[in-house]
Amino acid sequence: MTGAVSLGGGRQLKQYITRLLYAIILVMPLHPWLGDALVIIALLLSVWDTLRYSPLSRPAFWLQWCVLGFMGWSFLSALGSARPMWTTMSWLYNVGMYGGIYFLTYRYLRELAQWRVFLRIFMWSAFIVCLVGVYQYMTTSMEFLKQWVDATHFPLLKRRMFATLQNPNLFGEYLLIVLSMAGTGIFQGLKEKRWRLLAWMVPMALFFLVCMTLTYSRAIWLSFACVVVYWGIVIDRRLLLSLLVIPIVLFGYHGEVASRLWSLFDGNDTSAILRWALWDSTTYMIADYPIFGIGWDAFWFEYPHYNYYIQSTNVIIYHAHNMFLNVLAEIGIPGVLFYFTAIYGHAVYALRLPKATISNIVKYGIGAVVVGITVSGLFDHDLFSHQVSVIFWQLLGWASSVLYTYKHKSVEQLENESEK
Repeated sequence: MTGAVSLGGGRQLKQYITRLLYAIILVMPLHPWLGDALVIIALLLSVWDTLRYSPLSRPAFWLQWCVLGFMGWSFLSALGSARPMWTTMSWLYNVGMYGGIYFLTYRYLRELAQWRVFLRIFMWSAFIVCLVGVYQYMTTSMEFLKQWVDATHFPLLKRRMFATLQNPNLFGEYLLIVLSMAGTGIFQGLKEKRWRLLAWMVPMALFFLVCMTLTYSRAIWLSFACVVVYWGIVIDRRLLLSLLVIPIVLFGYHGEVASRLWSLFDGNDTSAILRWALWDSTTYMIADYPIFGIGWDAFWFEYPHYNYYIQSTNVIIYHAHNMFLNVLAEIGIPGVLFYFTAIYGHAVYALRLPKATISNIVKYGIGAVVVGITVSGLFDHDLFSHQVSVIFWQLLGWASSVLYTYKHKSVEQLENESEK
Protein backbone atom coordinates (compact mmCIF):
# COMPACT_ATOMS: atom_id res chain seq x y z
CA MET A 1 0.00 0.00 0.00
CA THR A 2 2.83 2.37 0.89
CA GLY A 3 4.50 1.64 -2.44
CA ALA A 4 1.30 2.48 -4.33
CA VAL A 5 0.92 5.78 -2.46
CA SER A 6 4.57 6.59 -3.13
CA LEU A 7 4.15 5.81 -6.83
CA GLY A 8 1.05 8.01 -7.04
CA GLY A 9 2.79 10.86 -5.24
CA GLY A 10 5.78 10.65 -7.55
CA ARG A 11 3.54 10.71 -10.63
CA GLN A 12 1.66 13.75 -9.34
CA LEU A 13 4.90 15.58 -8.56
CA LYS A 14 6.15 14.91 -12.09
CA GLN A 15 2.93 16.39 -13.45
CA TYR A 16 3.50 19.58 -11.42
CA ILE A 17 7.06 19.87 -12.76
CA THR A 18 5.86 19.29 -16.32
CA ARG A 19 3.28 22.07 -15.98
CA LEU A 20 5.96 24.36 -14.60
CA LEU A 21 8.10 23.63 -17.67
CA TYR A 22 5.17 24.62 -19.88
CA ALA A 23 4.74 27.78 -17.83
CA ILE A 24 8.44 28.63 -18.18
CA ILE A 25 8.41 28.44 -21.99
CA LEU A 26 5.30 30.66 -21.94
CA VAL A 27 6.48 33.21 -19.38
CA MET A 28 10.25 33.52 -19.91
CA PRO A 29 9.99 35.56 -23.14
CA LEU A 30 7.41 37.83 -21.50
CA HIS A 31 8.87 38.39 -18.04
CA PRO A 32 12.34 36.93 -17.31
CA TRP A 33 12.21 37.42 -13.53
CA LEU A 34 8.94 35.52 -13.27
CA GLY A 35 10.40 32.90 -15.60
CA ASP A 36 13.45 32.60 -13.33
CA ALA A 37 11.20 32.12 -10.30
CA LEU A 38 9.39 29.27 -12.07
CA VAL A 39 12.72 27.64 -13.00
CA ILE A 40 13.85 27.76 -9.36
CA ILE A 41 10.56 26.25 -8.16
CA ALA A 42 10.82 23.49 -10.77
CA LEU A 43 14.41 22.77 -9.72
CA LEU A 44 13.43 22.52 -6.05
CA LEU A 45 10.55 20.16 -6.86
CA SER A 46 12.92 18.12 -9.01
CA VAL A 47 15.33 17.80 -6.08
CA TRP A 48 12.46 16.54 -3.92
CA ASP A 49 11.41 14.13 -6.67
CA THR A 50 14.99 12.85 -6.90
CA LEU A 51 15.36 12.34 -3.16
CA ARG A 52 11.90 10.88 -2.58
CA TYR A 53 10.85 9.04 -5.73
CA SER A 54 13.23 8.93 -8.73
CA PRO A 55 16.99 8.80 -8.06
CA LEU A 56 19.19 10.37 -10.72
CA SER A 57 20.94 8.16 -13.22
CA ARG A 58 24.15 8.90 -15.12
CA PRO A 59 23.85 10.96 -18.33
CA ALA A 60 22.56 8.66 -21.05
CA PHE A 61 24.72 9.87 -23.90
CA TRP A 62 27.60 12.16 -24.75
CA LEU A 63 25.56 15.33 -25.34
CA GLN A 64 24.73 15.52 -21.63
CA TRP A 65 28.40 15.04 -20.74
CA CYS A 66 29.28 17.99 -22.99
CA VAL A 67 26.71 20.18 -21.25
CA LEU A 68 28.12 19.14 -17.87
CA GLY A 69 31.65 19.77 -19.16
CA PHE A 70 30.68 23.30 -20.20
CA MET A 71 29.09 23.93 -16.81
CA GLY A 72 32.08 22.55 -14.90
CA TRP A 73 34.78 24.34 -16.89
CA SER A 74 32.96 27.67 -16.88
CA PHE A 75 32.63 27.31 -13.10
CA LEU A 76 36.40 26.85 -12.79
CA SER A 77 36.93 29.92 -14.97
CA ALA A 78 34.58 31.91 -12.73
CA LEU A 79 36.54 30.89 -9.63
CA GLY A 80 39.82 31.97 -11.23
CA SER A 81 38.73 35.42 -12.44
CA ALA A 82 39.94 38.75 -11.08
CA ARG A 83 36.58 39.15 -9.29
CA PRO A 84 35.63 35.59 -8.30
CA MET A 85 32.69 36.64 -6.12
CA TRP A 86 30.98 38.44 -9.00
CA THR A 87 31.73 35.81 -11.65
CA THR A 88 30.68 32.90 -9.41
CA MET A 89 27.36 34.57 -8.63
CA SER A 90 26.89 35.30 -12.33
CA TRP A 91 27.71 31.66 -13.11
CA LEU A 92 25.05 30.47 -10.66
CA TYR A 93 22.43 32.79 -12.12
CA ASN A 94 23.28 32.18 -15.77
CA VAL A 95 25.04 28.86 -16.39
CA GLY A 96 23.33 27.23 -13.41
CA MET A 97 19.97 28.26 -14.85
CA TYR A 98 20.89 27.12 -18.38
CA GLY A 99 21.96 23.70 -17.18
CA GLY A 100 19.01 23.45 -14.82
CA ILE A 101 16.36 24.15 -17.45
CA TYR A 102 18.14 21.92 -19.97
CA PHE A 103 18.20 18.87 -17.69
CA LEU A 104 14.69 19.53 -16.32
CA THR A 105 13.22 19.58 -19.82
CA TYR A 106 15.29 16.57 -20.86
CA ARG A 107 14.19 14.57 -17.82
CA TYR A 108 10.49 15.39 -17.55
CA LEU A 109 9.25 15.82 -21.13
CA ARG A 110 9.51 12.28 -22.48
CA GLU A 111 6.15 11.76 -24.19
CA LEU A 112 4.95 12.61 -27.69
CA ALA A 113 1.93 14.53 -26.39
CA GLN A 114 4.16 16.61 -24.10
CA TRP A 115 6.46 17.52 -27.00
CA ARG A 116 3.48 18.75 -29.02
CA VAL A 117 2.14 20.85 -26.14
CA PHE A 118 5.60 22.33 -25.62
CA LEU A 119 5.83 23.41 -29.28
CA ARG A 120 2.37 24.97 -29.31
CA ILE A 121 3.03 26.96 -26.14
CA PHE A 122 6.39 28.02 -27.57
CA MET A 123 4.65 29.47 -30.64
CA TRP A 124 1.76 31.14 -28.82
CA SER A 125 4.14 32.73 -26.34
CA ALA A 126 6.02 34.27 -29.27
CA PHE A 127 2.71 35.54 -30.66
CA ILE A 128 1.94 37.32 -27.38
CA VAL A 129 5.46 38.78 -27.31
CA CYS A 130 4.97 40.14 -30.82
CA LEU A 131 1.63 41.71 -29.86
CA VAL A 132 3.46 43.53 -27.07
CA GLY A 133 6.08 44.53 -29.64
CA VAL A 134 3.47 46.03 -31.96
CA TYR A 135 1.99 48.06 -29.10
CA GLN A 136 5.45 49.23 -28.02
CA TYR A 137 6.41 50.09 -31.62
CA MET A 138 3.40 52.37 -31.97
CA THR A 139 3.50 54.02 -28.55
CA THR A 140 7.12 54.26 -27.32
CA SER A 141 8.57 57.77 -27.37
CA MET A 142 11.16 58.68 -30.00
CA GLU A 143 13.50 59.93 -27.27
CA PHE A 144 13.70 56.46 -25.72
CA LEU A 145 14.35 54.79 -29.09
CA LYS A 146 17.33 57.01 -29.97
CA GLN A 147 19.71 54.68 -28.12
CA TRP A 148 19.26 52.05 -30.86
CA VAL A 149 19.28 54.34 -33.89
CA ASP A 150 22.33 55.79 -35.67
CA ALA A 151 20.63 58.93 -37.01
CA THR A 152 23.77 60.07 -38.85
CA HIS A 153 24.01 57.01 -41.10
CA PHE A 154 20.32 56.07 -41.11
CA PRO A 155 18.26 59.28 -41.15
CA LEU A 156 15.14 57.41 -42.32
CA LEU A 157 15.25 54.99 -39.38
CA LYS A 158 13.14 56.40 -36.57
CA ARG A 159 12.16 53.41 -34.43
CA ARG A 160 12.94 49.72 -33.90
CA MET A 161 10.81 47.01 -32.33
CA PHE A 162 12.11 45.31 -29.17
CA ALA A 163 8.97 44.01 -27.39
CA THR A 164 9.81 42.27 -24.08
CA LEU A 165 13.40 41.34 -25.01
CA GLN A 166 15.21 44.52 -23.81
CA ASN A 167 16.60 45.62 -27.18
CA PRO A 168 15.89 45.07 -30.91
CA ASN A 169 18.83 42.72 -31.51
CA LEU A 170 17.76 40.37 -28.71
CA PHE A 171 14.17 40.44 -29.95
CA GLY A 172 15.46 39.62 -33.42
CA GLU A 173 17.51 36.69 -32.07
CA TYR A 174 14.47 35.36 -30.23
CA LEU A 175 12.35 35.58 -33.38
CA LEU A 176 15.15 33.93 -35.36
CA ILE A 177 14.92 30.92 -33.03
CA VAL A 178 11.11 30.92 -33.17
CA LEU A 179 10.94 31.24 -36.96
CA SER A 180 13.50 28.46 -37.39
CA MET A 181 11.15 26.12 -35.54
CA ALA A 182 7.93 27.57 -36.99
CA GLY A 183 9.15 27.39 -40.58
CA THR A 184 10.27 23.79 -40.14
CA GLY A 185 6.89 22.94 -38.63
CA ILE A 186 5.10 24.55 -41.58
CA PHE A 187 7.11 22.53 -44.09
CA GLN A 188 6.27 19.36 -42.17
CA GLY A 189 2.60 20.38 -42.09
CA LEU A 190 2.59 20.92 -45.85
CA LYS A 191 4.17 17.50 -46.35
CA GLU A 192 1.48 15.84 -44.22
CA LYS A 193 -1.34 18.11 -45.54
CA ARG A 194 -2.35 19.21 -42.05
CA TRP A 195 -4.45 22.16 -43.17
CA ARG A 196 -5.93 23.00 -39.76
CA LEU A 197 -2.45 23.35 -38.30
CA LEU A 198 -1.29 25.44 -41.26
CA ALA A 199 -4.35 27.70 -40.97
CA TRP A 200 -2.91 29.29 -37.83
CA MET A 201 0.79 28.52 -38.21
CA VAL A 202 1.31 30.28 -41.56
CA PRO A 203 -0.30 33.63 -40.55
CA MET A 204 1.56 33.47 -37.24
CA ALA A 205 4.92 32.88 -38.96
CA LEU A 206 4.25 35.79 -41.35
CA PHE A 207 3.49 37.98 -38.33
CA PHE A 208 6.80 36.92 -36.75
CA LEU A 209 8.60 37.72 -40.01
CA VAL A 210 7.13 41.24 -40.12
CA CYS A 211 8.16 41.82 -36.50
CA MET A 212 11.67 40.54 -37.24
CA THR A 213 11.89 43.00 -40.13
CA LEU A 214 10.88 45.85 -37.82
CA THR A 215 13.80 45.13 -35.48
CA TYR A 216 16.01 46.49 -38.31
CA SER A 217 18.74 44.13 -37.13
CA ARG A 218 20.98 43.47 -40.12
CA ALA A 219 22.75 40.49 -38.57
CA ILE A 220 19.40 38.84 -37.85
CA TRP A 221 18.19 39.42 -41.40
CA LEU A 222 21.37 37.90 -42.79
CA SER A 223 21.07 34.98 -40.35
CA PHE A 224 17.51 34.28 -41.43
CA ALA A 225 18.59 34.31 -45.08
CA CYS A 226 21.14 31.63 -44.16
CA VAL A 227 18.40 29.64 -42.42
CA VAL A 228 16.40 29.76 -45.67
CA VAL A 229 19.49 28.50 -47.52
CA TYR A 230 19.74 25.65 -44.99
CA TRP A 231 16.07 24.78 -45.52
CA GLY A 232 16.64 24.89 -49.27
CA ILE A 233 19.49 22.40 -48.96
CA VAL A 234 17.90 19.90 -46.54
CA ILE A 235 14.15 20.25 -47.21
CA ASP A 236 13.29 21.68 -50.64
CA ARG A 237 15.62 23.46 -53.04
CA ARG A 238 12.76 25.55 -54.41
CA LEU A 239 12.94 27.55 -51.18
CA LEU A 240 16.19 29.07 -52.46
CA LEU A 241 14.12 31.02 -54.99
CA SER A 242 12.62 33.03 -52.12
CA LEU A 243 16.00 34.71 -51.67
CA LEU A 244 15.34 36.58 -54.92
CA VAL A 245 13.21 38.91 -52.78
CA ILE A 246 16.42 40.44 -51.38
CA PRO A 247 17.77 42.00 -54.62
CA ILE A 248 14.24 43.12 -55.51
CA VAL A 249 14.04 45.01 -52.20
CA LEU A 250 17.53 46.45 -52.65
CA PHE A 251 16.95 47.79 -56.14
CA GLY A 252 13.22 48.47 -56.17
CA TYR A 253 12.62 49.96 -52.73
CA HIS A 254 14.47 52.85 -51.15
CA GLY A 255 13.08 52.99 -47.62
CA GLU A 256 14.49 52.08 -44.23
CA VAL A 257 14.76 48.33 -44.89
CA ALA A 258 16.75 48.85 -48.10
CA SER A 259 18.98 51.39 -46.37
CA ARG A 260 19.85 48.88 -43.65
CA LEU A 261 20.44 46.10 -46.18
CA TRP A 262 22.79 48.24 -48.28
CA SER A 263 24.74 49.14 -45.14
CA LEU A 264 25.87 45.50 -44.91
CA PHE A 265 28.31 46.35 -47.68
CA ASP A 266 29.54 49.53 -45.98
CA GLY A 267 32.08 49.28 -43.15
CA ASN A 268 31.95 52.95 -42.23
CA ASP A 269 29.00 53.07 -39.82
CA THR A 270 29.76 53.31 -36.11
CA SER A 271 28.59 49.81 -35.16
CA ALA A 272 30.87 48.15 -37.74
CA ILE A 273 33.92 50.19 -36.69
CA LEU A 274 33.27 49.45 -33.00
CA ARG A 275 32.98 45.73 -33.69
CA TRP A 276 36.35 45.58 -35.45
CA ALA A 277 37.99 47.29 -32.47
CA LEU A 278 36.25 44.99 -29.98
CA TRP A 279 37.25 41.86 -31.86
CA ASP A 280 40.86 42.96 -32.08
CA SER A 281 41.03 43.68 -28.34
CA THR A 282 39.36 40.37 -27.51
CA THR A 283 42.06 38.41 -29.35
CA TYR A 284 44.61 39.81 -26.87
CA MET A 285 42.49 38.55 -23.96
CA ILE A 286 42.42 35.09 -25.55
CA ALA A 287 46.20 35.14 -26.02
CA ASP A 288 46.71 36.06 -22.35
CA TYR A 289 44.20 33.54 -20.89
CA PRO A 290 43.93 30.61 -23.35
CA ILE A 291 43.02 27.80 -20.92
CA PHE A 292 40.61 29.07 -18.27
CA GLY A 293 39.80 32.41 -19.88
CA ILE A 294 39.24 35.68 -18.05
CA GLY A 295 36.25 34.22 -16.18
CA TRP A 296 32.57 33.75 -16.90
CA ASP A 297 30.89 37.16 -17.42
CA ALA A 298 34.17 38.96 -16.74
CA PHE A 299 34.40 40.72 -20.12
CA TRP A 300 32.93 44.01 -18.93
CA PHE A 301 35.53 44.58 -16.20
CA GLU A 302 38.50 43.09 -18.07
CA TYR A 303 37.93 44.89 -21.35
CA PRO A 304 39.13 48.34 -20.13
CA HIS A 305 42.64 46.83 -19.74
CA TYR A 306 42.63 45.99 -23.45
CA ASN A 307 40.60 48.89 -24.79
CA TYR A 308 42.29 51.27 -27.21
CA TYR A 309 39.21 52.46 -29.13
CA ILE A 310 36.87 53.98 -26.53
CA GLN A 311 39.00 55.96 -24.09
CA SER A 312 36.28 56.57 -21.52
CA THR A 313 35.70 54.97 -18.13
CA ASN A 314 31.98 55.79 -18.37
CA VAL A 315 31.39 53.44 -21.31
CA ILE A 316 30.89 49.81 -20.28
CA ILE A 317 31.24 47.10 -22.95
CA TYR A 318 29.48 43.97 -21.71
CA HIS A 319 30.53 41.55 -24.45
CA ALA A 320 32.67 41.26 -27.57
CA HIS A 321 29.80 41.43 -30.10
CA ASN A 322 30.99 38.07 -31.40
CA MET A 323 29.73 34.90 -29.74
CA PHE A 324 32.76 32.79 -30.61
CA LEU A 325 35.39 35.29 -29.48
CA ASN A 326 33.45 36.19 -26.34
CA VAL A 327 32.96 32.62 -25.12
CA LEU A 328 36.58 31.76 -25.96
CA ALA A 329 37.84 34.81 -24.05
CA GLU A 330 35.73 34.08 -20.97
CA ILE A 331 36.07 30.31 -20.51
CA GLY A 332 39.15 29.36 -22.55
CA ILE A 333 39.77 26.73 -25.20
CA PRO A 334 38.52 23.65 -23.25
CA GLY A 335 35.38 25.51 -22.19
CA VAL A 336 34.56 26.67 -25.69
CA LEU A 337 35.02 23.11 -27.01
CA PHE A 338 32.50 21.79 -24.46
CA TYR A 339 30.10 24.67 -25.18
CA PHE A 340 29.98 24.44 -28.95
CA THR A 341 30.20 20.65 -29.06
CA ALA A 342 27.07 20.58 -26.89
CA ILE A 343 25.24 23.01 -29.17
CA TYR A 344 26.33 21.66 -32.55
CA GLY A 345 26.18 18.09 -31.27
CA HIS A 346 22.40 18.32 -30.86
CA ALA A 347 22.00 19.47 -34.46
CA VAL A 348 24.29 16.75 -35.85
CA TYR A 349 22.85 13.96 -33.69
CA ALA A 350 19.31 14.97 -34.70
CA LEU A 351 20.08 14.01 -38.29
CA ARG A 352 19.89 10.36 -37.17
CA LEU A 353 16.24 10.64 -36.13
CA PRO A 354 13.67 8.49 -37.96
CA LYS A 355 11.00 10.02 -40.19
CA ALA A 356 8.05 11.17 -38.10
CA THR A 357 6.30 14.49 -37.45
CA ILE A 358 8.04 15.60 -34.26
CA SER A 359 11.36 13.96 -35.10
CA ASN A 360 11.47 15.78 -38.46
CA ILE A 361 10.77 19.09 -36.74
CA VAL A 362 13.64 18.41 -34.34
CA LYS A 363 15.89 17.08 -37.12
CA TYR A 364 15.59 20.17 -39.30
CA GLY A 365 14.36 22.74 -36.76
CA ILE A 366 17.28 22.48 -34.36
CA GLY A 367 19.63 22.54 -37.34
CA ALA A 368 17.96 25.76 -38.53
CA VAL A 369 18.24 27.29 -35.04
CA VAL A 370 21.95 26.43 -34.87
CA VAL A 371 22.58 27.86 -38.35
CA GLY A 372 20.82 31.07 -37.30
CA ILE A 373 22.71 31.58 -34.05
CA THR A 374 25.99 30.70 -35.77
CA VAL A 375 25.63 33.44 -38.38
CA SER A 376 24.26 36.03 -35.95
CA GLY A 377 27.02 35.03 -33.51
CA LEU A 378 29.63 36.24 -35.98
CA PHE A 379 28.34 39.80 -35.57
CA ASP A 380 26.93 39.86 -32.05
CA HIS A 381 26.60 37.79 -28.89
CA ASP A 382 22.85 37.66 -28.30
CA LEU A 383 23.18 34.53 -26.17
CA PHE A 384 24.80 36.88 -23.66
CA SER A 385 21.19 37.65 -22.74
CA HIS A 386 20.04 35.52 -19.82
CA GLN A 387 16.47 35.59 -21.14
CA VAL A 388 17.34 34.45 -24.67
CA SER A 389 19.77 31.80 -23.41
CA VAL A 390 17.27 30.21 -21.02
CA ILE A 391 14.80 29.94 -23.91
CA PHE A 392 17.52 28.47 -26.14
CA TRP A 393 18.72 25.92 -23.57
CA GLN A 394 15.17 24.81 -22.78
CA LEU A 395 14.66 24.23 -26.50
CA LEU A 396 17.89 22.19 -26.58
CA GLY A 397 16.63 20.20 -23.57
CA TRP A 398 13.39 19.49 -25.43
CA ALA A 399 15.38 18.33 -28.46
CA SER A 400 17.61 16.19 -26.23
CA SER A 401 14.54 14.49 -24.76
CA VAL A 402 13.29 13.68 -28.26
CA LEU A 403 16.72 12.35 -29.24
CA TYR A 404 16.98 10.15 -26.14
CA THR A 405 13.45 8.78 -26.44
CA TYR A 406 13.71 7.91 -30.13
CA LYS A 407 17.02 6.20 -29.36
CA HIS A 408 15.22 3.78 -27.02
CA LYS A 409 11.74 3.56 -28.59
CA SER A 410 10.43 3.14 -32.11
CA VAL A 411 8.04 5.55 -33.84
CA GLU A 412 5.24 2.98 -33.51
CA GLN A 413 5.80 2.59 -29.76
CA LEU A 414 5.61 6.34 -29.18
CA GLU A 415 2.48 6.75 -31.28
CA ASN A 416 0.79 3.83 -29.50
CA GLU A 417 1.66 5.30 -26.09
CA SER A 418 0.27 8.72 -27.09
CA GLU A 419 -3.07 7.11 -28.07
CA LYS A 420 -3.56 5.42 -24.68
